[in-house]
Amino acid sequence: MTATVVPTEASAASVGWRLGALYGPAIYGVSAAAVAVPVAADRLHTTPAAAVWILTIHALGLGIGAAVAGRATDIWGPRRTLSLGAALLTAGTTLCTFATLLAVAVAGRALLAAGSGAMTATALTLAAARPAPQRPAVLAHLGAAMALFSATAPLAGALAVTTSWRTALILPALSLTALPLCWPLTQPRQRAPARVDWTGAALLATTAAGLLLTIQSTTLHLPPPAVAGLVAGTCALAVLADRHRRRHPDGFVPAVISQRRFLLAGLAGAGVYGGLFACVYAVPQILTRLGYSAEGIGLLLMPSAIVAAATARLAGRTASDTARRRVLVGVTAVFSASLLLAGWDRRPIALICATTAAFAAFAIAQTTLTAAITARVDPRQRGGALGLLNLIFFTGGAVGASACSALWQPWGLPAALAAVAVLPAVAVAGAHAALPDAP
Repeated sequence: MTATVVPTEASAASVGWRLGALYGPAIYGVSAAAVAVPVAADRLHTTPAAAVWILTIHALGLGIGAAVAGRATDIWGPRRTLSLGAALLTAGTTLCTFATLLAVAVAGRALLAAGSGAMTATALTLAAARPAPQRPAVLAHLGAAMALFSATAPLAGALAVTTSWRTALILPALSLTALPLCWPLTQPRQRAPARVDWTGAALLATTAAGLLLTIQSTTLHLPPPAVAGLVAGTCALAVLADRHRRRHPDGFVPAVISQRRFLLAGLAGAGVYGGLFACVYAVPQILTRLGYSAEGIGLLLMPSAIVAAATARLAGRTASDTARRRVLVGVTAVFSASLLLAGWDRRPIALICATTAAFAAFAIAQTTLTAAITARVDPRQRGGALGLLNLIFFTGGAVGASACSALWQPWGLPAALAAVAVLPAVAVAGAHAALPDAP
């Protein structure tokens, strides 16, 4: 008889950090790469307005990759999904490394983002699949790792650019270094893969693409007819995807997407991500205008990462849904208030407080909401549910960054940062409803 190994706190910490190393580099795809965009525009002989596609395509590919790969883990298993993600990351890295045209660099970044989406979805699925007694600690350490990657992104981008602007674009490929650490956490699939619902996969991917492109239209300066076409097309695709889901409940789009608790959890996470992306976008810009270098900004944000990581670990130790809800609601409310303060008081200390609250709320929201949904989803659809949940989160992030960018010119960056405080405020309400008192 084979002895049963009881998971320990140490093993939970190891699993959490390893999965965090798999997930974390995806965060470098925007905030770290943003440092390289001006140099990339010059080297690729294009305009800064056109070079913004280097960033936009990452948000698009990451959201689609996470949604599709999440369901793929249910159908194919995590090993095959990780292998596919690794292939996409390798191909994207190769294209970016040798890119001499903007179109080639954008294509490489699209492949990188899709590969990163596969890594993030698989990391969350593997964390959610841990035994129930171990799962909160695993998610807590995963959240702490994500906070560290978020805070170090500007510094990582600045250091990478000193080598080459291409290096800053391919930082998401660092997930490949975590594959040997995470591969033992996967198990060979015991049954034959289910039939793939390719129609559902295509509808999900194109709907997500339309949604994210519509949100990014403010930064892409698309003409009104193009925006109207995007909105109409995305709505039509969403209707078709919903009809397909009703006809094929076991298809690529899991039925959980229609549950009230799932939608509220998505709203809460989207609000937190929206505030985080706006904060990561605006704070370095404001600090630059105060005379700080990119390296100085990165070092200035390091204490925020440490505080946020410690907060995420402490929050992960709470045992009940009620306690987790109170922690998430409290930290998110502080985050919203700190954004208002940073918009009014532009001194570095106020900006650092806002980023600290942003990283902490981000880590706690990801882990808490993931745990809440995992406990109430059929394990056969767990990967798809978490992939869709992350798509909603990243969509909220795109809304926050786009809103901050759109309000920059008419209002100024500090006022724009204060305006997006409404997003984490909405997250407070969503979290309160998504995590009700335990019976």
